[in-house]
Amino acid sequence: MCAQSWWIAALAGSAPLQAQHRSSRVLTFEEIDRARANSAARMAYDVVQMLRPRWLERREPVTATSAALESPSVIVYVNDVSVGGVDFLSTIPVETVLELRCLSSTEAAGRYGRSDGVTAIMVTLKP
Repeated sequence: MCAQSWWIAALAGSAPLQAQHRSSRVLTFEEIDRARANSAARMAYDVVQMLRPRWLERREPVTATSAALESPSVIVYVNDVSVGGVDFLSTIPVETVLELRCLSSTEAAGRYGRSDGVTAIMVTLKP
């Protein structure tokens, strides 16, 4: 690693959360823990709403059928088990969460077999 790269890496390790490179698709344990420590966030929904609010919105178009209008736009999976829509995040204490990950509708279909255009939020709980 060149000296300049090392210096940048060293600075990033001590930079505030907002200054560090973040994945728009993942909330790590470190980000979740900092958010919990620095705010009133107590549930997984609070952390997502604060750090990745776009996860809670539908981003892909849906046909205007009655089935599509009644189905949730985002499905939540806890440890790979479908538990419902984004409202379920309000029941998960943030201190139990190891990682949160947002999947596009294509990724959700590949992983969980859904083909109705919904996105997914994967919650991995601490062991």
